[in-house]
Amino acid sequence: MFKIRNLPALFFFGLLLLLLGACSSDSGTDGNARAEADSSENEEDASEPKYGGTFTMVTPADPDTLDPHRQSSIYTHQMAGFVYNKLVTYETGPHVEFTDYNIVPDLAEDWDISEDGTVYTFHLREAYWHDKEPVNGRQVNAQDVVATMERIIELPGHQAAILSEVESIEATDDTTVVFTLKQPFAPFLNFMANHFMWILPQEAVDGELDLATDVIGTGPFVLEEWDDNVQATYSRNPNFFEEGKPYLDELIYKVVPDQGARIAAFRTEQAEVIGGISPEELDTLVKSNPDTIVNEVLFPTQEQVYVNMEREPFDDLKVRKAISMAIDRQSMVDSIYGGGEVSGPVNPSLGDWALPLEEREELLPYDPEGAKALLAEAGFPNGFDTTLIVTDGYGEQLVRVAQWITEDLRNIGINAEMEVVEYATYFSERWPTVNYDIGVGYQTYFQEADEWLRTQMHSEGARNWYNTKDPELDHMLDEQRMILDEDERLEKVHEIQRFVLENILNPIPVSTYYVMSPHQPYVKNYETHASYGHIHMKNVWLDK
Repeated sequence: MFKIRNLPALFFFGLLLLLLGACSSDSGTDGNARAEADSSENEEDASEPKYGGTFTMVTPADPDTLDPHRQSSIYTHQMAGFVYNKLVTYETGPHVEFTDYNIVPDLAEDWDISEDGTVYTFHLREAYWHDKEPVNGRQVNAQDVVATMERIIELPGHQAAILSEVESIEATDDTTVVFTLKQPFAPFLNFMANHFMWILPQEAVDGELDLATDVIGTGPFVLEEWDDNVQATYSRNPNFFEEGKPYLDELIYKVVPDQGARIAAFRTEQAEVIGGISPEELDTLVKSNPDTIVNEVLFPTQEQVYVNMEREPFDDLKVRKAISMAIDRQSMVDSIYGGGEVSGPVNPSLGDWALPLEEREELLPYDPEGAKALLAEAGFPNGFDTTLIVTDGYGEQLVRVAQWITEDLRNIGINAEMEVVEYATYFSERWPTVNYDIGVGYQTYFQEADEWLRTQMHSEGARNWYNTKDPELDHMLDEQRMILDEDERLEKVHEIQRFVLENILNPIPVSTYYVMSPHQPYVKNYETHASYGHIHMKNVWLDK
């Protein structure tokens, strides 16, 4: 039978399972069938795990570097998670929903926070680096953590912004690391669990290892070989600090650019997971492979339309609002992904931190006639011509989104010529350098409201790739991150989102869709999380 598991009230699976396993579909099963399938599968997964076997993932593209501190691309960090750990991480498992952000120990077995919220002390567990030159399996120590954090701070980019409120980092002994903050900082512990904060050995920081092409970590798998744009091969780490794990002997991360070839690999059990396919493709797949198990979750990011606010006419709020009002979001997400909802400045996968759905729909209406009127008020009664960029590096669905939006814009007089950009060029030369008029893309799986807001919209935000500059917004964004009372901060975050949608509207949130991601029926404990790195893979085993 076609089984569905893990149906939380809100859903996900994402960009690498958009790159390794994301898809949308109407399952055609009723609630009782879903519950029975879920119960049956949980019973199966409760059996004794088996050791051995090879797990193959297929992906449409590869990263241009493995260095986790020089690149924020999903492809780099999905691969990083097989081999690295963080100080703390997010809980995964059968009783944890995909978008739960429960912080649990990783390399730090416990931690203390001072009463004033400015000193965080992490106590390291006994863990060992992979047995590869030049580190040779030595024990992890506090200086490794200090060296890693200092490297992050020295390198420009998103990770450095995560540590912007850190005043000092000190190794007080071999197993204790103390972070002193400039002031109380609400997101700090979340940021330590962030999927960009992988810990490196001192030797790698010192340049004794080419981090662009090789990795040495403490994680469940050891990188044996990376053949760029072909595949990466990993072996089981026999010295992983979680006793008895991982269960797999080998993990293969294989680049298969062709969509049909990826589906064929899954159908013939040459791949254990598949994603980034349309609802129609999923329906066909489960007809030919009826035992397929499908996880349905809410995508932990969103499509965005973004504009360069230093180019006319995109500096005009009326034009940005007209663009937003032209997009038939609900019809688009239903047609292309099989279901979803209007998104917002904070993605709905973050639960209460996002605005309620009713408010998002009210502030982001579909109103093409109103859009035409706004364009006329802005001095463009006949619209204008522009160029819209998108990449095919995330698969076919995002290109279809861009085509849909291009048609919606044409309906109000904006003639956007669509330019499909190769992924590496898109991510390194076009989007981050604000070398475009208007674009359509996915955003990173941000794990914190501060990332969705300050990182993108503050005038000094690490991922403000839109030329957004507003002093009032800057002040609000700086203020919210210092509020330690969660209820008070939540209220401020909602206030900021309303301000953004009414006064800034860049990037323009489009939709967050429901993802249905298939895996083989013999794959057990496949309990994914809404973050990069496949942190659940240490628990996966094969019943075959």
